[in-house]
Amino acid sequence: MPPPSFAITLEEHAAFPALGSEHPFYDGLWHVFPEARRGLEDHSTGRIASMDEGRISYQIMSHLPGIGNDKPEGCRKANDEMAEAIKKNASRLGGFACLPMAHPDKAAEELERVVKELGFLGAMIDSHLGDMTHYDNDRFWPVFEMAERLDVPLYIHPGPPPGPYIKQRFSGNYSDVLMSGLSTAVWGWHEDVGLHILKLYSAGVFERFPKLKVIIGHMGEMLPMMIDRVEQFLHLFQKNGSSFAEVWDRNIWVTSSGMFSVRVLEMLLKVTKKDHVLYSIDTPFNKSLEGRTYIQELAENSSLSKEDLEDFAFGNAKKLFKLEFILKKF
Repeated sequence: MPPPSFAITLEEHAAFPALGSEHPFYDGLWHVFPEARRGLEDHSTGRIASMDEGRISYQIMSHLPGIGNDKPEGCRKANDEMAEAIKKNASRLGGFACLPMAHPDKAAEELERVVKELGFLGAMIDSHLGDMTHYDNDRFWPVFEMAERLDVPLYIHPGPPPGPYIKQRFSGNYSDVLMSGLSTAVWGWHEDVGLHILKLYSAGVFERFPKLKVIIGHMGEMLPMMIDRVEQFLHLFQKNGSSFAEVWDRNIWVTSSGMFSVRVLEMLLKVTKKDHVLYSIDTPFNKSLEGRTYIQELAENSSLSKEDLEDFAFGNAKKLFKLEFILKKF
């Protein structure tokens, strides 16, 4: 079958002057991936050209992870800068806010401001603060309360881990380069977000805010293959009103974000509601053209029906974000 004529993606990073892209974690990365840094800073011609190449109708931009948690004013200014970039291509670009999660009350206020005044579609927040603190403590809950009240999702994304944590948790009989990889994209990022979701559930966040919408990437951050195990044992330690499987179906959405695998998507769809699974690229660390090839492969070699593939590529995102304008057709 032919691939869909539309696509929406939503883990697509950008950098703006107010926050920039300077961070100890990224300093070495830019030497290895100079094109990625240039891609982050392009919010117009080059980004739109890349989207066209990948047949992406609409992209939701997000700020670079790990740089705004303790900078309330920087987040505000960077969100304003993103809003200006969106205005120039409003039919092609949307925005997720950067929130200063180290200051939860200010983060909640900023979320309200960007949604009501700037038209943002939610926020992308790091999975932890700089010291690996997660958000299960109720001091962070004003952010969840605000997201539920505004009816916008929070995308929980892996954040750069601190150096001492990397060494303690991931060092071994191999190079520091491999240690870094294990602590991030190979494994560590994903186990961290998966654990974070379990901690939020265990703390009662989804009972307190039953209409909260949370997005996670990378085909579910390891949780899909463990969901039956979690369901089997978690209730032995603590009784919550809703089971984890019920929360997974009600409150959690999952993106592909840079994992261009047919078999992993098919596995994810076995344990996740079809309308909660979304397409993403992970710009600029993956290319839009890679995503186009992946969609073509799904059309030709997967078990997805035409309707399922269209929902994955754009329909589910259009519904989640209530996008009512006409998308660019390819």
